[in-house]
Amino acid sequence: MIVTEETPLQRYIRAGQTTISNLLIHHYKQIGLSTAQLVLYLQFKSYQDRGTMNPDVRVIAKNLGTTETQVFNQLHQMMTNHLVKQGMRQLPDGKEDAIYDFTPLLNKLALLEDQSTTADQEAANQNDRQQTFATLESEFGRPLSSMELQIVNDWLDKDDYSPVMIKLALRQAVLNSALNLQYMERILQSWAHQGLRTEHDINEHERQFENRRTGQATDRQGSQPHPAGPKIPIYKLGE
Repeated sequence: MIVTEETPLQRYIRAGQTTISNLLIHHYKQIGLSTAQLVLYLQFKSYQDRGTMNPDVRVIAKNLGTTETQVFNQLHQMMTNHLVKQGMRQLPDGKEDAIYDFTPLLNKLALLEDQSTTADQEAANQNDRQQTFATLESEFGRPLSSMELQIVNDWLDKDDYSPVMIKLALRQAVLNSALNLQYMERILQSWAHQGLRTEHDINEHERQFENRRTGQATDRQGSQPHPAGPKIPIYKLGE
């Protein structure tokens, strides 16, 4: 029987791979993880992903080129920072075994992402609010009064009118030469009552309304009787 020697590539493939989220790579400092602790976590993860939930600390220390004491010190610091906890697992023989559970680290990372998303959304909303104020003041040709600012803030916060709705209501007010917030509010209330809150729905509603109004005007003109009487010829001057 011929035994072929394992190639370096085969050994590389057999070793397996450890997958890590880019969130952790990019934000591990923000959750209180040092670079040394990140590498330590990856050591534990590489074994736990392959089913060895309680890897030998001596092996991990050897992989890192450090001592068992330093590994335990890092783990203790991570526990203090609520990045890892010790848990218990049931073994097939009924005995229990202590393992290092890194769920707190992952939860902290997920919470950081939620907070970051919320902060980005709040910044975007604030920018939209300021842009709405600037657009109104540009059309009005003057700064908004404190009462007007409160009305617009209430539209955004209490009535849940979007900046797009307010922009379209302003357009209607300009077209109808009724440039004031009271007129705009009646338009906004009407749209909200009809469930019109997107730019597409509002534009489609206004288009249909304009078509109906144009059609009714045409019908009225077509139904008007022609004046009776003889036709009067039209002469050019000089004839």
